[in-house]
Amino acid sequence: MNTKEGLVRKAPEGLGPEEMEEINRYTRRTYQPEEVYAFSLVLCDNEVDRDNERFAVESLEALKELFLGKTCIFDHERKSANQTARIYRTGLERVPEKTTQAGEELVRLTARAYLPRTSGSQEVIELIESGILKEVSVSCSVKRKVCSACGRESCQHEKGKLYGGKPAHWVLLEPTDAYECSFVAVPAQRGAGVVKRFGAGGLDKLLEGPPQEVLLTKSQTREIGKRFRELRQQALWGQAYRRELEAGALRYSAIVQPAMPRAVMESAVKGLALEELREMEKTYRQMAQKALPLAPQLAPRRQEGEPENGQFII
Repeated sequence: MNTKEGLVRKAPEGLGPEEMEEINRYTRRTYQPEEVYAFSLVLCDNEVDRDNERFAVESLEALKELFLGKTCIFDHERKSANQTARIYRTGLERVPEKTTQAGEELVRLTARAYLPRTSGSQEVIELIESGILKEVSVSCSVKRKVCSACGRESCQHEKGKLYGGKPAHWVLLEPTDAYECSFVAVPAQRGAGVVKRFGAGGLDKLLEGPPQEVLLTKSQTREIGKRFRELRQQALWGQAYRRELEAGALRYSAIVQPAMPRAVMESAVKGLALEELREMEKTYRQMAQKALPLAPQLAPRRQEGEPENGQFII
């Protein structure tokens, strides 16, 4: 999941009928211009970021549709109470007088968002108007990223290193979803506002999916650390339990099938799933108990000629 810094622009004066129609597509009742506040944003662009990645222009085209209707929140904290505004219009803005590090014409993904004018939202409106709430960061997912130097998804090129006079970087392709736009106090990467975040499904999706480079927030790092420690402990318990089952299966099978070579049984138990191994150990244990009732480890032994109640010998 990728996030990239953008900027809030000054809101134009007045909202016309066409714009109100776009806004009211997302409301449950018809709002009037005086009831809402709208502002413009630059969500992201095709410039190479400080993580040596950039969106291809065709990716920005896809994101233009994906960001329609998405919410604006604070600091990527995805809670319903944190929703502040909603994006109702998106577009691409070409800046021919500016060229990116990749040698392309700068292209920006722009948006318009609205929020209702209420006593609770007045503070947010004032912060936007005053320029305090200015930087934004957007979250989205992409299916592929390829090297700018060779066009492959996996290669030996070092990102940030010059090849043919240009720094190598990842080109983000085929966006699959857009999640939200956030107001951020300080962009996460040295002021660049670029953050890689989880896609749909959160941590589980990240762990199950193909390897990918991600930059995590502190809370996400703590979550991964906690989950890793839990999984490691569970793995240790599982390994110990399996060793006990393997030892039991080998011990009881030696009683039931003494002619069976131990190496054959060891190979057999190693290839079994845990549930299969549990059933094998249980079956052999029951068969061994029927064939040869197990004696206590410290059972008393009688010397030759000694009566039954003779000396207990260890």
